[in-house]
Amino acid sequence: MTLATHEPLLTMARSALEQIEPLAAQGWAPAQSIARQLRWCVAWASGQPGPDRPGPFSMGLIATRELDMYGDRPELAELINRIQQEVERALA
Repeated sequence: MTLATHEPLLTMARSALEQIEPLAAQGWAPAQSIARQLRWCVAWASGQPGPDRPGPFSMGLIATRELDMYGDRPELAELINRIQQEVERALA
């Protein structure tokens, strides 16, 4: 996969990160975990050297539980799940 093909993923990850960062800044632990994983995805998709991958991705599960099942942000949960799927597919 070339960097050019990562552009849609990069756009999605930046959008999700922009939405989750205010929640993370408030100290909400689930959002902090999602934000950490999304930051890695943004760095990877943009071709920037960054920290090592933050272990197995769990942001989709966290987002589904916290933003969809028990929250009011199902669209954001869906976006985060899509990002996770795309990154995992690209890394496979």
